[in-house]
Order: sequence, then C-alpha cells, then structure tokens
Amino acid sequence: MLPAILIAFLSDKNSISTWSVLGRTLHSSHWPTILQTDTATSTGVERNVRLAGWLQPAFLFVISVAAIVTPLGLYSSIEPADSPTTVAFSYSKDSSAFGDGTPPRSSWPFTEVCGNGNPCPGTTLNETCATQGLLQNCTISYDPRIPAALGTLFSDGASSFSPSVSSIFDIQWRTYVRLQDAYSTFKYYINGGYRQLATLILDEGPQVIEGLIVDMDSGGIGFRNHTVPKSVPAYGATWEEDILFVQPETQCVNLNVTMDFQYDSTAANGTAVLTDRGGFSALSRQAPSMNIPSNGQGKVNLRERAYNAAWLNNFLTLVYFNATGENPSNITRLDVTRGQTFPVENTSFSVYSTAVQSSLYFGGYLNFNKTNPYNISATNFQIINNICGGTSSGSSPNIDGSIVGCAVLYGAATRTDGGSNLIIDPLSKWSAPIYSCASAIRAKVQTVSFQYNGTGLGALKATSIKPKTYSSPSNLPRWAVQNLDWLQFSDVMPMWGILGSANSSQNPVTAAWNMSTIAAESLYLPGFMDWLYLTSGTSPVPVLPASQYLPALNFYSQVLYTALNIGPPAARYSGYQGYADYSGWSSLGVYAKWQKLSASAETVSQILNLVWTDVAANAVVGTRGWGLTSAASTDPSGFASSANVNSKDLNPAPSTQVPVVLYHQRIRYQLPFAVPAFVALAITLVVLVTLVLLAIRGKTGAKQMRKFLDATSMGRITARFLSTPVLGQETKSFVNEYGKRHVTITYTAISPEEVYAGDEPEKSDESNQLDADVTSNLLN
Repeated sequence: MLPAILIAFLSDKNSISTWSVLGRTLHSSHWPTILQTDTATSTGVERNVRLAGWLQPAFLFVISVAAIVTPLGLYSSIEPADSPTTVAFSYSKDSSAFGDGTPPRSSWPFTEVCGNGNPCPGTTLNETCATQGLLQNCTISYDPRIPAALGTLFSDGASSFSPSVSSIFDIQWRTYVRLQDAYSTFKYYINGGYRQLATLILDEGPQVIEGLIVDMDSGGIGFRNHTVPKSVPAYGATWEEDILFVQPETQCVNLNVTMDFQYDSTAANGTAVLTDRGGFSALSRQAPSMNIPSNGQGKVNLRERAYNAAWLNNFLTLVYFNATGENPSNITRLDVTRGQTFPVENTSFSVYSTAVQSSLYFGGYLNFNKTNPYNISATNFQIINNICGGTSSGSSPNIDGSIVGCAVLYGAATRTDGGSNLIIDPLSKWSAPIYSCASAIRAKVQTVSFQYNGTGLGALKATSIKPKTYSSPSNLPRWAVQNLDWLQFSDVMPMWGILGSANSSQNPVTAAWNMSTIAAESLYLPGFMDWLYLTSGTSPVPVLPASQYLPALNFYSQVLYTALNIGPPAARYSGYQGYADYSGWSSLGVYAKWQKLSASAETVSQILNLVWTDVAANAVVGTRGWGLTSAASTDPSGFASSANVNSKDLNPAPSTQVPVVLYHQRIRYQLPFAVPAFVALAITLVVLVTLVLLAIRGKTGAKQMRKFLDATSMGRITARFLSTPVLGQETKSFVNEYGKRHVTITYTAISPEEVYAGDEPEKSDESNQLDADVTSNLLN
C-alpha cells in the first residue's frame, strides 16, 4: 500500500541517491510480483537466481505461519505436585440439613448390657439384700460402662491398621435421647432418637455429609468426621484415606409372577390379579435344598437364598390355589398355563401404580382367612423368611451368626397399554413385577479419594470410593467378633471391629475377651431378622437392652428392617418412626427412579440398598477424623467413654499433619503447534550452515555482497551515463560525488527495431540532466 501512495508524490526528476533508495523500496514490495515486471520474470534468468527468488518468499511464508501458530500452543494448567506435602487438618462444619440437624456429641459413656439386666464380660453387677422381718428386700445396681481394656482393644486395633479407620466406638446415633434406668449406676442412658434430616435417594455418587461419606451408587456409609486442610490451598489438594464402610449387599430373583390391575373410568384402583409369567407354570418340579449353609464368614450365597424363597413362595401359592399337590418333593401336577390369572383376595393388601413395596411377609397377597383345600396359612409362609435368613433370635451371638434379611419386593408398576408410565389415565392397565430378595450387611475398608478446593465442607469432594487393595494376605485386616455362645441374639449383640492387620501379633487381650478373628477383606455383621419373633409381639431385629449405648451393634439391622418393609404412607409397616417415604408415593422423581431399577432382578436390588443407605445416613454419624481426638478415649475411672468426640463444640486434638498432594499452576505447551517453528528453524540452520561453508571457501562475503549490491543499484547504473564507470567506488565517495545530482528518467515505448538500431535521445549538457529513454540508453 505505501509504495502505491509514495509514487503519487514522485516526479520523473530525482537525485541519483533518491533513485537508488526508491528502487530498493519499490522492488522490495509485492508490486513487481503483482505487475509481473522485469524483476519478477523467470525467462532468461539463471537457475540459481530463479531458485533463490522462489525460496525467499516461501521461507517468509513459513516464518509468518510460525509466528501465528507457535504462540497458540502455550497454555496454563493446574497440576499436582510431584510429591506429597504434609499439612494440618481441622474440623469443618456441614452447612447442609445434616450438619444443622446433628446435635452436639454427648459425653455419655458407651455402655453394654447382656440380656435382661445381666452384666456383660467386664461390667459389674451388685445386689444388696436386707431382711426386714419375714421379707427380704434386694436392690440391684450395675455399672454398664465398657472396660477400658476392651475399648482400647478395638480402638487401638483400628488405629494400628490405619489412623483414619473407625472402630465401633467411633459410631454414634446422629440424634439421640436420654432415658432413665433405675438400676444403672448412671440412672440414665443414651438411646437413638431417629428423626429424618434429609434424603439422598435422588443423588448419585459419593456424598459428603456431617460425619459420613455416603455411597449413593453402590450403597453404604463410611464413617469420617470431616476435617480439611487448615490453610486453603491456592489451587486445591487431593489425598486418599482408608475408611471403614458398612454397606448392604442384596441379591434378588424374579418370581416370574406379576401383579396386574386396571383403573376404572374414574381412575380409581381396580381389582388386582396375579398373572403367571412362568413362575407357576414353569416351576421347577425339583425342590431346591433348604439346608442353607450356616451364616459364616465364607461366601454368603444371597442369590441361592433368594431363589429358594422365591420357589417356596410360588409353590405354596400354587398349593393354596389347588394348582399342585402339597408335597414339595413329589410334584406330579402343575395345573397352570402361562398367562393364567389368580385373584388377589386379601382385602388388606393393596398394589399401587405410584409406590413400590417390600415386606418380610411372603404370600401377603393371599387371604388366609379363606378356606383352601390344603389349609395353607400364614404360618406356612413364615418359614420362608427363617429358612432364607439362617439365623433367629435364639441363635448364638458369634462370628458365624451373620444377619441375612429376606423379603418380597413388589417393584414399580408400568403401563401395559402403551401409555406414559408417569400418568394415571382412566381405564389404564398396569403391571408390577414381584421379586424375592436376600440382603446381608458387611463391614469393609475402602479407599476414598478426596479433593479439596475452597473453604468449608462444601469444597470437600469424595471423588471415588474403591475397595482397598492388599499386596498380600498378610496385609488384610484382622476382624474380630465377640463370642457370646452362652447367650442368644435376643439377649445381646456381640462387639465387632478390626484388631489390626493379619500379620500383626495377636493381642493377648483377644483371647481374654473371647474374640473370634478372621483375616478377610470384609466382615459379614452378626444379627437376625426373625419373622416368627415378630409374630410373638417382639421386634424382629436386635433391640439393645435398657442402659446399653453402643449404636454400632444394632443400627444396621434396624435399618435393614426398615428397608425390607417399604410401603406408602397410608400402609407403612412398622420400623423406624418418622422416616421418609421411600415408596415413591409422595415423590414422582423417586418413583421414576424405582421404575428404571424395577426392570430386572439385577437392578432392583439397588432399591433396597439405596433405601438402607439413606436411612443409615440419617441414623448414625462417624466421630473419627484427622486432627480430632478419638471417640474411644479413657476417663480417669478406667472405663471407655465417648468424651471429646467430633462436633463443633469439641476441642480438637493436637494438629495432625496429613500428607496431601497440592496443586500448582504450570505453563505448558502443546508440541504440535511448534511444527511450523521447527520447520523455520530447520531451514534457518540449513541456510546458516550453507552460508558458513561458502564463507569459509571464499565464495561469499561482505566484499562479494557489496559488489553485487553496487552492480544492481539504480543510482550507480544511472551515474554511468554521467561519467566513467563507478561500480567499484566506495559508497561515501560515490554519494558525495553523484548523490545530489538530479536526473530525469522517462518511460517512452519504443519498438524492438529501434532498440537494436541503437537510437539514442539527445542529451542536455547545459542542465546536467539525462533526458532519455531508459531502455535505449542502457542498451548503448
């Protein structure tokens, strides 16, 4: 652009120096190429000159591309440091409903009672009797506090395995009440006071709430009183911790029988029927073995238990309807065809298109008040739950008495007429699958990855929960369960926990307290789920005796009972009072989720797992965390107490240094963007090496370059017409002699004949100006 503007202000008459500089300005622009003038031609040009003419713009193009592209590869990233850094941790309060609704931790001691007022090992019971006349009055008082040696055994065992792993003394009721006990030396004891704080059912992934890490994918709760780095990292930090988890494990089997019903014209519930989908007509004529292995610590085959319960439920239902004989070991007839329906005559049983239901009561859809050919009653179905469960209230409290709860689950109904599953239309048809499920509860250590970036507990994220990996069997946790064979589950629940690694030396206290141990990745927790016990008017799950405060021993079984008895608010079964509606009756979002999970036996088990997890998250809280004192501290009397545990009201322990990986901002570069720069560098190196080699051989240099620059200078060529040749004259001398002399160069078109004839315009010596055709004069 500038050369085009420049020529507008030039005349044909300029000094020789001006012509030289003007020539450089014009010919170094793109105009020669655009106009294809003499300096842009290739005809008659020496090959090396022509090659140089092409290479130079090509090289300039490469440099231009490199100048634009190369900087694009620069970027900044937040990356972890190469090695961990130890930082101090402090308690962080949860600002959610779980934090606001969790009261301060009580300093009341942990206590244990065995049976109806019977002392447990290590506790004391005093009976004082006085004779008054013919009467003898006796008073009983007992100290239910857990001995320090027993408390230390579990708390130190968990700490020796990993400082962040909780013991049973790091588990407390989230909400609690204080109740009176006239026989206890304390006169009071702490009991759970369940109140729903919030629900996490619709959440996914790990959730961090006050005192817990909640796994809303697989189910389970991890016990951690949440502490975070005291000083906020500029770009965040990550670390891992080993956390004690208690989680449900459920397997379900499809009964292959559905509960079908149709709404009437006013969209009111119609009569339901049982429809055979193969569960009746294709029932195996060989009864499964009902001799379930003991509930030990091997593989608890939940699917086998669920199948046995499903088979027995279907068989007894067929017997009730006289569709087969009463002998399960000799089935000679199955008077059922696929698709056949059976009436649901129990008026107290309802099926809903807006709620799922679970129940310990198999065969609950039958009317046992109605006479049937073989007199099948509720008692016949009661045995299903006990055979499937494997333990009862009368079982011995020991390591082989793990809890298994069995229930029938009526899945979420879906429409069979093609309509939307979320809309109830008049005359719409619905079908609900029925499953038999078996659930166990196990404790295990899992590795949780944390990320912290910001302030407060909201900035703490549990990014992943994975089972802890062990390099060898000797590194497995050594689990212990208290052996109380002389008692029953209805009397007491045994203590359980980690006593260190499998390779750690056996603590002599273990034998003294009659502990059974096993080295394994997980421990199936002890307990029972006894329907027969329920029919006698007693709770079907372990209920701690009066004066006992040790939530870790029975919270999981009470929560399991709630999960196995889901129902809509109008027909809710007994369990924890005040828990949320988990049936989906009052939440369409929950019901829509249950519809997806009810599609198969593999996914429907998640309904029970998630309900257990949500109830447990509202029931208990963990108290162990980095930088806080352990819940299992020892008071001056030598008994374990729960003083100085987690809470906003508690005094923290001395600052604990935790290894974390801090993140930093780093400048990075993406190498593909540097390709043009590498190409330009390679060309530069080739040119530089060539130049050096030619300079060494004397083929090039400043003298040679000056020669050709002078030879191609417009001013020097023009000055030849004024004097003798000046090509070799030094620049300063040449400029002083000729630089200020003006010449006029005009362009006049001439024919080739005139050029070769040697025509020459006249010169004006008087004005010292050259007034001639440039081409003609140069040829002369």
